[in-house]
Amino acid sequence: MPEAPRFISRPPFAARMHFRFASRWFVVLVVAALAFTAVGVYVSFPRTFVLMATTTSTRDSGLLPYLLPAFTADTGIDVRYVAVGTGQALDLGRAGDVDVVMVHAPSLEKAFMAAGHGLCRIPIMFNRFVIVGPPADPAGVRDAANVTDAFNRIRSAEARFESRADSSGTHNKELRLWEALGLNPSAFGAWYERTEQGMGATLTLASERDAYTLSDDGTWYAREGSLPHLALLYDRADLLLQNQYSVIPVNPVAHPGVKSEPAVAFASWLVEARAQSLIAAFTVNGHVIFAPNADPDAVGAC
Repeated sequence: MPEAPRFISRPPFAARMHFRFASRWFVVLVVAALAFTAVGVYVSFPRTFVLMATTTSTRDSGLLPYLLPAFTADTGIDVRYVAVGTGQALDLGRAGDVDVVMVHAPSLEKAFMAAGHGLCRIPIMFNRFVIVGPPADPAGVRDAANVTDAFNRIRSAEARFESRADSSGTHNKELRLWEALGLNPSAFGAWYERTEQGMGATLTLASERDAYTLSDDGTWYAREGSLPHLALLYDRADLLLQNQYSVIPVNPVAHPGVKSEPAVAFASWLVEARAQSLIAAFTVNGHVIFAPNADPDAVGAC
C-alpha cells in the first residue's frame, strides 16, 4: 500500500503552509480510501478465517498478538484483523466488510446495534484512559482534583493538546470530557491540534510537540520508552476514565456474506474462563492493563 525536483525560488510562506495543509489532507484521504478498498478486496475472496475490525489500542498494547493464537489453538479458527479507530471499525461492520468488531465507544456501539448491524453486543473487559504531557506540566494537571479539572486546566492555560480527532473510542471519550465542562473543541484556538491519526502516532506527535493528550493506558505503557518528552500525569481510578471494550459479531441478516458462526464462536470464547483469565494475566512492561468483566448472558442474544 502506498503509504524533488529543485525549484529556482521558493513560494511565499503562506503559500507553502497552504500547500502543506492541503497535502496532509490529501494523504489522509488517500490512506483512508486505500484502507477501505483493501479490506473490501480482501473479503471478496473465498476465505477460511474470521476477519475482525478492531481498535489500534488492542494492537498497539500487544493484546491481540497475545490473545488470538490461544483462540486458534483452542478452536482451530484463525482470526485476522484490521486495526483502525472505533468509528472506522464500526463503518466496516456497517458495510458487511468484516465478520466481527471489537471496539470501545459504548454510545457508538449502541447506535450500531440499534441500526441492526450487530448480532449481539458483549462486554469483555476494560482498562483506563490516562493523561500524558510534558514532564514540566505547565497546565498543572498533576495537581488536578479530578479528570474534568485536569482538562479545564489544559484549556485555561491554552496548553498544546493533541486530539486524535478520528472518531475513535479515545476521541469519543475526549469529546465527552470537554462536554462535561460545557465546552466544544470546535471553538478552541490554535493550541488544540487535531492529528487524525491512531494512538501510537498521536503519542509520538505529543512527545515531539511538548503537548498533552489522552491515551489508553495499554498503548502508553507499550510506547513510553520511546517518548522522551512525555510523562504520565493523570492516572487515577476515575469512573469517567473507565474504557469499556465489547465484541460485536456482525448481523448475518443485514449482511448475508459474513462468517457468522465462527464470529459468534470467537465472541463466546472471549467470555469463557480461559480467555478471561488470559486477559487478566496480560501485562505491558510489568503493568496489568485489562480487567475482564464479561457478561456471559449477553452471548445468549447471539
